[in-house]
Amino acid sequence: MADTTIACVSDEEGFTHEVYRYLFQQLEKQRQFEEGNDILVTPELVRLDADNELIDVDAASHAPRGMIKWILESFLKSNPSRFKDYGVIEFGDTITIGRILHPSQMEMLTCEICGFFTAYSAELYTHRMTHYGI
Repeated sequence: MADTTIACVSDEEGFTHEVYRYLFQQLEKQRQFEEGNDILVTPELVRLDADNELIDVDAASHAPRGMIKWILESFLKSNPSRFKDYGVIEFGDTITIGRILHPSQMEMLTCEICGFFTAYSAELYTHRMTHYGI
């Protein structure tokens, strides 16, 4: 099992600290159940990075990635009106929790045929050509 990195993306002050506290508390709670009795929760194994932007869950904590993702999703569900535009996305060893933006809100260019998006007009042009077999 590899370390899990959690990227917190929000314009709210203290969002990462809130997520960290919630995750830490919920991982401790999971230890009372049979499936979580081997989880180790310490500040050394579940920690904030120096910039307070990332949370690192060390593999030695034995916290399953699925459980971590479930806890983050439950954090968002705890206040649906506040977090209505937020989501949790897992990609490799990284889980991102934060505001989900449509590509059009990120100044991204989108292929009208398939929905592919990029920030570069030349890349979009080349991509479109693949649809026409050129």
